[in-house]
Amino acid sequence: MRKRIGSFLILLAATIAASSARADAYEDVTAATSKGDYAAAVKILKPLAEKGEARAMSELGPIYLMGKGVPVDHKEAIKWIRQAAEKGDAAAQANLGTMYLDGHILKQDYAEAMKWSLLAAGKGVAAAQANIASMYYDGSGVGQDYKEAAKWMRLAAKQGDAESQVNLGTMYVAGQGLDRDLLRGYMWTAIGLEPLSMPPDQKKEMQELSSQLLSEPDLAKAKEMVKKCKESQFKNCD
Repeated sequence: MRKRIGSFLILLAATIAASSARADAYEDVTAATSKGDYAAAVKILKPLAEKGEARAMSELGPIYLMGKGVPVDHKEAIKWIRQAAEKGDAAAQANLGTMYLDGHILKQDYAEAMKWSLLAAGKGVAAAQANIASMYYDGSGVGQDYKEAAKWMRLAAKQGDAESQVNLGTMYVAGQGLDRDLLRGYMWTAIGLEPLSMPPDQKKEMQELSSQLLSEPDLAKAKEMVKKCKESQFKNCD
């Protein structure tokens, strides 16, 4: 399975209802971060986080983790992300699950990774669904189960997660947890490769390998499936 690339943190991804005053504050945060002014974002977020607002905690943690506008501070980052996760913030739960799965910032713990990823995945966070899929695919902390991996990978793929789309395509081609289907294998691989940031030569090689498995008529059908799936925003892909 293709491993998830770099950006595992869901920075500023929470969508929680707030009062109009709070909404304005978060709009100011978004405006500041879009300009790269993370120091200004921290000035807004930190007082809100200290008052116990889960969304502010969730957005503040990754800023400390990456050292955007503040010095890198893993201890501070983990504190805010964990508090937000415990308050039920989906983005923070996904981030905490990823940190336990990744094992770089926190000690690797598959049980904790699954616990927090399941909570976030149940709220529709694609990155958490992809993490669960990878754990079942690799047998990390759970019994290896390609069918369960495919279930979670499909959920993430249908939300537009590019790496999950490529992985789902690979599983269709290999017949892992799914009936082997070269057309859908091509479809999901092609859709997922398009937005991925990777060396052009590597992307071209993967595209060519995917197309070489199909006859010319089937390749034409698969390309139509790609168009139909994308136009439906991943709803009409089965």
